[in-house]
Amino acid sequence: MASFYHNELRRALSEQTFGITQYEVAAPVSPHEATAAVTVLEGPCISVTLTGRGYHLSNGQTFEAIEDLLTSVSPKYAQERSNALFAKLQGLQ
Repeated sequence: MASFYHNELRRALSEQTFGITQYEVAAPVSPHEATAAVTVLEGPCISVTLTGRGYHLSNGQTFEAIEDLLTSVSPKYAQERSNALFAKLQGLQ
């Protein structure tokens, strides 16, 4: 059975598909964390782990939001996020 962290990481990444190439959430190993392989637009695959303390990179950096983590590792993600927000604002007019 998938844990809260597994489901939350899957949901969070599914909302970021505009700014990442692909992701795969690993099978749950612990009910207290979840890990995913995320391929950013620039090409590299990064490992993202979600725990009760936040989203973590393998280098030890921790972020409160998946958007902040992805912005820190991918300038193209940051640009695509801005484009997506701008498009949504344009749709409100």
